[in-house]
Amino acid sequence: MISRRRKIILVQVSIFLIATSLLYSTYRDKNKEIQEVVKIKSETDPNTNSFNDIEYSGFDLNGNRYTLKAEVANFKTDTAEIINMEQVTANFYLKDNTILKVVSDKGFYNNVTLDMKFSNNVEATYLSNTIISDQLNYSNSKGKLFASGNVRGESVEKGEFVADNVEYEFKNKTLNFSMFGKKQVNIKIKN
Repeated sequence: MISRRRKIILVQVSIFLIATSLLYSTYRDKNKEIQEVVKIKSETDPNTNSFNDIEYSGFDLNGNRYTLKAEVANFKTDTAEIINMEQVTANFYLKDNTILKVVSDKGFYNNVTLDMKFSNNVEATYLSNTIISDQLNYSNSKGKLFASGNVRGESVEKGEFVADNVEYEFKNKTLNFSMFGKKQVNIKIKN
């Protein structure tokens, strides 16, 4: 009877050792996977928040409604009011029921001052007028757009121009042209 009892204990100990080794080998591999996931997460910047397909809308200080859309947007947590954007489209719905549309590869939006900056392949369209530039800044407090860097403009009815800087004032709907140094603004007016 003692030998039968020893055999049962030996079988139970063997089963226990096999089960323990199986559990160890199973969970040993899972710990490695969890460590790899943690490493991936730690490589991203914890101080930056990113979003896809965002839209901001509101009214500027002149009472014009606007929408600002971007495919990608991000901001640093310590300066949350400054939003950096990619593939940007802005529409300004002016009080006279016309629309000014600005498209660019990159953009910047300050959600406190409502100022906007557009850069890289900037194209602004208003009625039948188009302005293409390297950079375009919208100053909410001044109610003006400032285009700079290789500014070219075209109007179906009025002609075309080339300038270093162009300033558009929303209130008076006027354009002011300027050049650096002694160069002159090049304007071709259609008859």
